[in-house]
Amino acid sequence: MNNKLIPIAIIIVGVLIAGVIVYTNYQKPLEAEQGKLLSSQEAGEKLINFINNNILQEQTKASLIEAVEENGLYKVKFDVEGEEVEWHITKDGEIILPQAIDLTEVEAETGSDQPASLEEFAKCLTEKGMKFYGAEWCSWCKKEKELFAEAVQYLPYIECVDEESDELTAECQEAGISSFPTWQLPNGELVSGFKTLEELSELSGCSIQ
Repeated sequence: MNNKLIPIAIIIVGVLIAGVIVYTNYQKPLEAEQGKLLSSQEAGEKLINFINNNILQEQTKASLIEAVEENGLYKVKFDVEGEEVEWHITKDGEIILPQAIDLTEVEAETGSDQPASLEEFAKCLTEKGMKFYGAEWCSWCKKEKELFAEAVQYLPYIECVDEESDELTAECQEAGISSFPTWQLPNGELVSGFKTLEELSELSGCSIQ
């Protein structure tokens, strides 16, 4: 692979799993309970090691620029072949949140031309057996909900993280949920990541015209 293409590959990986929480053996954050959270430096180095070992795989190397606390997470800024990228990681070092997203492209995809009947569309998703698994703190789950405006109340939404214990709920564990947002299709298949209204229409068979 051309080394000059590596930064682009990193960004593509971020887009492909945009807003998706990559679970590395999801479990209740025992370290948090025991006061064994990672320092920002330790968390940053763990994320960089993950990228180098699992994504770049010796094609080139990501190098840590800085890791700072932001909104209850660590924001990790790193460099790949001169390309600066920002991802986030939880303080226990268990969950990585890619953030290499071109929001202008996402906004162009979602656009402002929403269907005339979002309520009927949301109700149809429920009737078809679709399920929308997410977490309150998941930014891309929030963006998914925003597509439906006031019709969000009719979405087949399922909260996966218990507010008190911070554990993945039994329902979501049984469903095999490992990332947010995740949609369960009428045939039972799970698909992860942010979906536009058009994509949801294709996946569900519900019309948005």
